[in-house]
Amino acid sequence: MTDPTLESQVLAADETRYQALYRQDLAALEQMLAADYRHTHANGKIDDKAAFLASIKAGRYRFVDALRSEQCVRVCGPVALLSGKTRTTLDIAGQIKVMDNAFVTVWARTDGGVRLLHWQATKVLEA
Repeated sequence: MTDPTLESQVLAADETRYQALYRQDLAALEQMLAADYRHTHANGKIDDKAAFLASIKAGRYRFVDALRSEQCVRVCGPVALLSGKTRTTLDIAGQIKVMDNAFVTVWARTDGGVRLLHWQATKVLEA
């Protein structure tokens, strides 16, 4: 099923999310993450919304850049899946770390716009 409006909303919302991560803008992230948001890290650790936002607030890591590729949006009713690959640069306590991951995000259309329900990352292994 295609829904060009929802597809473009999801891509725009995801870019806004990354910009908020770069700025460590907790208010913007709070607004765009669903109340029952889950964040599954590439190492298998799962954070709920409160834990994820607390880690951003504490500055445990700072997003520096995220180069996304192979992005694909699939729409199913009021839900859209955005998948692709990302090369993310993080500053972890002054140490720069670059991670190559495949990702899937789940977005839902709501009365207030699209909200992120879930982020799932999987480490891309070298061939």
